[in-house]
Amino acid sequence: YRTRDVLLAEAVSTLVAGFCGGVAQTTPYIGQPAYKHMGARTGYTLLTGLFIGLGGILGYVSGLVQWLPLAVLAPIIVYVGLDITVQAFTETPRKHVIAVALGFLPSIAYLLNIKFGNPAWIAPEKFAALYNGTDGHGLPDLATIVTLGNGFIITAMIWTTALVAMIDRRLTHAVLALLFGAALTLFGFIHSVDPRGGIYLPWHLVDLPKAIMWQFFGAYVALAVLLGLLSLQKETAEPA
Repeated sequence: YRTRDVLLAEAVSTLVAGFCGGVAQTTPYIGQPAYKHMGARTGYTLLTGLFIGLGGILGYVSGLVQWLPLAVLAPIIVYVGLDITVQAFTETPRKHVIAVALGFLPSIAYLLNIKFGNPAWIAPEKFAALYNGTDGHGLPDLATIVTLGNGFIITAMIWTTALVAMIDRRLTHAVLALLFGAALTLFGFIHSVDPRGGIYLPWHLVDLPKAIMWQFFGAYVALAVLLGLLSLQKETAEPA
């Protein structure tokens, strides 16, 4: 099945479910490529849907998850994660591999967010002090990491789209992707300055959060303008 068709189907079904009160997306299970390599076919997908669906209705999924020890679940997640990572590089054209690597950066920032936001690691008072602290050398490191990680999935999609377009010399497409990212940044859909990742209206921000938002917004716009100017140049033929 074409990736485009699969994503459109799950997106439409998720929207319909949302209007009907659904709270879970219908994205294909993340481990599917790994299990396909192990020989799973259409029956696996059907049985998985039935098992999880009935589990949600009858309530046995939560009990099963609590019953299974972490030592059983962790290796499965690690294996699936490794297989997906390998697939991201092997199934991508060689010239676009650098874009795949770039797309990992926001997720790494969000991983740090999860750990830093854990009160067992950093007390909330200490977290707030680090987030809002300034030393005259730019934005606070913690605020930058948190802002970079918020909305990481959409951020990664925008970054990789823009970089792939640049590699393919489709600068207009890259400009559009960056301007779209700038618009999302204004309202916190990506790079939210709220440590919890919430959205907002830009004119409601004050002080440091406002400064962070405008700097991230300005970075997208500045790169879009630069690429827009470069796109006006007459392209020269590549040497044979």
